[in-house]
Amino acid sequence: MDRETLTEVEEEMEVSKAEDNTSQISKQCTDEEKQLRNSTSNLLETLHGGRPKDEEPHVKKSLKKKREKTEYIVRVDLDELGISEDEFEDLQSLFELFDHDKDGILNLKETQKLLRCLGFRANEDQAKSMASLVSVDEIGFSVSFNEYLRLVSLQRRAEPDEESLLDVFLSLDPQETGKIDELHFRKIMKSKDAIPEEDIDEMLAEYKRVSSLEEDEDEENVIYYKRFISMLQQ
Repeated sequence: MDRETLTEVEEEMEVSKAEDNTSQISKQCTDEEKQLRNSTSNLLETLHGGRPKDEEPHVKKSLKKKREKTEYIVRVDLDELGISEDEFEDLQSLFELFDHDKDGILNLKETQKLLRCLGFRANEDQAKSMASLVSVDEIGFSVSFNEYLRLVSLQRRAEPDEESLLDVFLSLDPQETGKIDELHFRKIMKSKDAIPEEDIDEMLAEYKRVSSLEEDEDEENVIYYKRFISMLQQ
């Protein structure tokens, strides 16, 4: 074999070797990409394992001025839910405070904290019960942004209006004196499983704080329910 032929053979071997290296690197990158995808999928499954794997995304992310911006995707009818534009902005800002990983989903602990900010002093079981009204997650009771908006709407509609509250108290006051004994009031409230005792104490303390009743012995342990209803409606 002459020198020229030998050189050509060596060049072909080098090209072949380079192609093999490129192929191996490409395969390695593909494998790493798959592992990363699987890792991300596994992480999401660990965080919110009870949600559908093929669930549509809850957020849209984009880069603006080299900063990542997260936008929540709204799939509910706000008018139908009775949520105004101003209310939506406030509700969205509140949700963002607890959505630390910006995936548009809150876990149970985050949901519980958010509910407290909305005025619901819910323990873990109560938070699960409220989340189950709207969430597709029957295992971890996570709540997506759109589920959260539906939950707010449901809770608003579940709150009795002033007339309904007045009817309840009137049924306990057949003489229509306009007042009810505090001890009787506590017994009635305690019989309702959804209202913790500390919440009853808090309501009564607030009532006594804002009440304009004179502090005489006859009225000290009496609830004037029209004033109490007005306080609740504020």
